[in-house]
Amino acid sequence: MTIEEFVQREASLPPYPGACCRMVDRWLVERCGFSALARFGRDFDTDDDVARWLAEPGGIAVAVNRVMRAAGFKKTKEPLAGDVGLVFRGPLLCVSIHAGKQWVSRDESGLVGLPLAHAWKAWSIPNAGRD
Repeated sequence: MTIEEFVQREASLPPYPGACCRMVDRWLVERCGFSALARFGRDFDTDDDVARWLAEPGGIAVAVNRVMRAAGFKKTKEPLAGDVGLVFRGPLLCVSIHAGKQWVSRDESGLVGLPLAHAWKAWSIPNAGRD
């Protein structure tokens, strides 16, 4: 599945808890064959689960770093299409997929496009479909 096909499928889904993280985890399953959340050994199902995790020290930045490290992904300073990153959306961070011309993320309202220059950290994703 290409990035474009994946994003189209995501756009058709109703809202769900932890949207940006869940969307990226689905992308990792698609590209790498496993869930980073499952490898980390922690998941979430409800908005309350998400709120509890994000309320822990370091919030989303620490949580995503730990999940990506536990799953074996390496940071990259030069993200390419298919890689994932923590991207600024105003003062907030969201987990996003590099879609070539922009980062794509998701919130409770649906898909969000963010400028490539807004990336803070990124991880290289094997088999990410950099074509």
